[in-house]
Amino acid sequence: MGGSKAVQGKLARILTVDDDSIITAFYGAVLSPHYDVHTAGSGEEAIEACNMLMPDLILLDVEMPGLNGYDTCRKLREFSSAPIVFATAHQTMEEHLKAFDAGGDDILTKPLLPEILLRKVGLAIRLKHTQQQLVEEKDLLQDQARNYLSSLGDSKVLLHFVRASLSCRSFEELAQNMVIAMREFSLEGSIVIRHGGVNTFLTTHGEATALEISILENARTMGSMFQFKRNLVVNDEKISIIVVNMPEAGSDANERIRCNMTVLADTGEAFCDNVDMRKVSMERAENMQIALFEATKAVEHIREKQQQMLMDVRVHLHGLTAKVEQSYSMLDTTQDQERAISGAMNDSVQQILDALAVGNLMNDQLAGVVNSLKGGNKQGDIDLF
Repeated sequence: MGGSKAVQGKLARILTVDDDSIITAFYGAVLSPHYDVHTAGSGEEAIEACNMLMPDLILLDVEMPGLNGYDTCRKLREFSSAPIVFATAHQTMEEHLKAFDAGGDDILTKPLLPEILLRKVGLAIRLKHTQQQLVEEKDLLQDQARNYLSSLGDSKVLLHFVRASLSCRSFEELAQNMVIAMREFSLEGSIVIRHGGVNTFLTTHGEATALEISILENARTMGSMFQFKRNLVVNDEKISIIVVNMPEAGSDANERIRCNMTVLADTGEAFCDNVDMRKVSMERAENMQIALFEATKAVEHIREKQQQMLMDVRVHLHGLTAKVEQSYSMLDTTQDQERAISGAMNDSVQQILDALAVGNLMNDQLAGVVNSLKGGNKQGDIDLF
């Protein structure tokens, strides 16, 4: 589980909430080797325990006497931002939507599998810690921006950039926000954001030309900051900014712009991680949906072939029996011989039919698998975390 197990040198703390002692014992057996596990037997106990424990994750049962899982989640959300993973036997779209609407972050479907439980718990805790780190970095950058610009009068521009970029879902949108900030500083220039082997270019006057793209690509080799006459280059790991209308070197205006562009690049760098996390989550969900669809088709195909094979075997057996009985007249057999042959034939046919009954059971099991993959006869689309 790696870094997901420890929080600042300690085991991550998990609160399990279920009125079934067998389930809580299962949670303890699976999770205790990796996490600091605490239990609560009801929604009321969970609310009280959460106030004291401040867990890193909450595993919450839906069906409980008294305060049910949905209502418990709503009350927990009044004071806790810890990830909440519901454990439920319900698989309908309606029930899953209730879980998310109540404030849940993910769903585990009963019966629970240890491997899936560990994977989902680890993923949720890692995601929470990543988000916390991003928030802390953003808060730190916002504080730095306010401190830098309190005496320079430019805090409004950078704070507007931060607010606009908190919800960015693409690098193109982030680049647009950075260019808007440059315009508000009355600067002309261009930027590049490097991400996943792809570069996003944009200038204060629109799309970058081939020459501007070439300059931005070469600017990365010029160190963290480089100025030549009226041109300023600011480089970070993923972002480069070029300003082409710098004031005279050594002037207060020049120093102000250098500080502002440094903060803009550093803040944009932090937001790149946020965009990456959003894109990875969306791609993972899409790939899982595709895999689920392909698995459903494959199982349906196997089931259809199995069903057709069973039908074909039955037809062939009936045909074989009929042919044997028709051959009695040609073979000039006695009635005793015919009865003996027919008896032996019928016994063998019955044995084969008994064996085929196992095939019928397998076909029913395949039908159950298909229904599970589709979410059941009365269920909608399968939810992905």
